[in-house]
Amino acid sequence: MRLALLPLCLATALPLCAQWDLRLELPRPSGQNLPQTILSGTNQLVAGDFDTGKGFIATANRQLFQVGPLLKFEAGLEYSQFTADGSLATGTATQGTKLKQQGLGLDLNAQLWVPFVGIAGEIGLIQRLQRYTVDTAGASSAKDLSRTWLRVGARWRIPSVGVHPYLAASYQQPTSKDHPVELNSASDLAAYFSAQGSGQEFERLWTFGVGVTF
Repeated sequence: MRLALLPLCLATALPLCAQWDLRLELPRPSGQNLPQTILSGTNQLVAGDFDTGKGFIATANRQLFQVGPLLKFEAGLEYSQFTADGSLATGTATQGTKLKQQGLGLDLNAQLWVPFVGIAGEIGLIQRLQRYTVDTAGASSAKDLSRTWLRVGARWRIPSVGVHPYLAASYQQPTSKDHPVELNSASDLAAYFSAQGSGQEFERLWTFGVGVTF
């Protein structure tokens, strides 16, 4: 009976012995709260998908240490990029505008594995060092950001030999509080953009991705 359980135990333990963890995620960032902004109660100041965006997150982690058979701690480096596109009204004209947030991140992550089913819950912190850029009609302004994000996620390991692919999903948000803003004019919007870095850039995101451990 014990010998019969040995392959099952090995299949569960092998992913926990992996030293490297490579992951690619597609995020859905949000939090700009810019669409539907009304100027003087009649004219729409901005249009497009400024409150949601797209992008990618590439992460490489390495195991730090393991506690027992089911708890694992790792640290690593990531590169992320989030973008959103729309248009900004300037007088009677509209100008295409792009928001971009990109840079590096340092992360600490803990995994708690459910025995025998290949599922793990995750919680971690990411210190993201990014540049926030606003580009309107070819004129751009930028601001450097340094924020700590909380990541809560889950992964499901796909059975495999040698390497261990998995599917992952997570919710992330900065540990600092949001700073909502009210916009009533184009000058208010300019002030909003200049305030980036104090909690008014992309404020939360869901991610879905794939990874491999070995």
